[in-house]
Amino acid sequence: MNTLKKRYYLYSLIAGASMVLSFAPFNFFPVSYITLAVLFYLLILSNDRAQTVKLSWAFGIGLFGAGISWVFQSMYAFAQAPFLLAALFTFLFVLALALQIALFGLITSYFKKCSPVTKLLFVYPAAWVLIEWARGWLFTGFPWLYVGHSQIDTWFAHIAPVGGSLMVSWVVAIISGALVVIFTPRNNGSVLRLNRTAGTCVITFLVGTAWYLSAKDWIVPEGETLKVSLLQGNIAQEKKWLPENRVPSVERYMEMTRENWDSDLIVWPETAIPGRFADFKDFVLKPMQQEALDNNTNLLIGGFRETTDGQVENSTLVLGKNADATSFYSKRHLVPLGEYIPFLEYLRWLDRWINIPFNNLSKGEESGLLNIGKHQAQISICYEDVFGEEIIKDLPEADYLVNMTNDGWFSHSLQPYQHMQIARFRALESGRYLLRATNTGVSGIIDHKGKILHTMPAYEQGVVKGTITILSGTTPYVKYGNYLVVLPSFLLLMLIFLFMRRNY
Repeated sequence: MNTLKKRYYLYSLIAGASMVLSFAPFNFFPVSYITLAVLFYLLILSNDRAQTVKLSWAFGIGLFGAGISWVFQSMYAFAQAPFLLAALFTFLFVLALALQIALFGLITSYFKKCSPVTKLLFVYPAAWVLIEWARGWLFTGFPWLYVGHSQIDTWFAHIAPVGGSLMVSWVVAIISGALVVIFTPRNNGSVLRLNRTAGTCVITFLVGTAWYLSAKDWIVPEGETLKVSLLQGNIAQEKKWLPENRVPSVERYMEMTRENWDSDLIVWPETAIPGRFADFKDFVLKPMQQEALDNNTNLLIGGFRETTDGQVENSTLVLGKNADATSFYSKRHLVPLGEYIPFLEYLRWLDRWINIPFNNLSKGEESGLLNIGKHQAQISICYEDVFGEEIIKDLPEADYLVNMTNDGWFSHSLQPYQHMQIARFRALESGRYLLRATNTGVSGIIDHKGKILHTMPAYEQGVVKGTITILSGTTPYVKYGNYLVVLPSFLLLMLIFLFMRRNY
């Protein structure tokens, strides 16, 4: 029996690692149902609380160990951290994230007396969604590898405008539980038939709901269009911050801009200017401002803004029509250990080992809405676009979304493709086009249905050009955020727990 228990943990670890195949760039979305079903099945077989927690933790270690291995690459290859230090940080990060999946196991272990069908169709899916939700804000949040993200190219993605990517995760978890109900044999023939019927009905209902929502449109076109150009300079991260490359890097973007003045809007990536805006005022900002005015267009440029009190912010600046001193946005959700160091006075020793430019930034306080010409855009920088509830704070006022990022820190890894997959959900949830300009890829124009209209390969220099439509209207997700999935999940678990305590 002990050997069998050890095999359970191995199966759970493998299932967690295999789930990564359901996300970009692999996109084998059915894998998410199978791997989550494996975890649920193992939890049904679990005999006690400790086993349940350890099985869940093993699944989390597999998921994050395989899915966010790019953290090591960014620290070792680009931040120049020693191999052992980068490996240690990555290992601890994976274990910490996996502990949140272990918490899922702890929560479900309190429902041991429930029937297997109740746990599979109600308890496990609700608890899974609550843990994903907690991952979105706990310790500043890391909403990466939500199981719902794997469904962006399926009918189930159309549930996102109603309840966001978390509601899609809920659906995937319910289907996974239903698969276990359908394919797990029972001794009693009538019970087996009843379980299979229940599981089949649940899946049929969810598929039917998704099909109905696929034809639903929550927004209306305003009749206006914008011609846009997104610049992908493809400047290698290890070269980007070298003093001798600062001017050539900016000159590349200036040259690409001058080839696209026929656009209504041109977008540079995050920190395309590798330094403070003030240092490039005469060389870049003034000539670009005048040329934008001469060509009756607008330009978004990423760089660092220094405030009057000496603080430095990761920002984007608007040049061109109607631009003034307030035409900027500074990043509000900073990356711990990347853009700022928590408890800096105790961790300053890290500077000796890790080379991250501008790692003591201040967060912006302004709204994400920027006036660009006669329209308003919702601006996000870097991984701000993974936080759905932060994006919708600026809606429905925003006419379209813009994300400027530099995924060059994670070149030739899974991260840029996973990031683009997540960004597609922001467009779908908000019912707006999304312009995504990146340094090394993946850049693209995404429509309000989450479909990539125009893109280009990663690690190539070029311009993504296309036309977007100005849209208005409000999706249910913009109105209610995650409440439509988090509150029902919490209430469902509470009701089941109280009913269980009352009857046992």
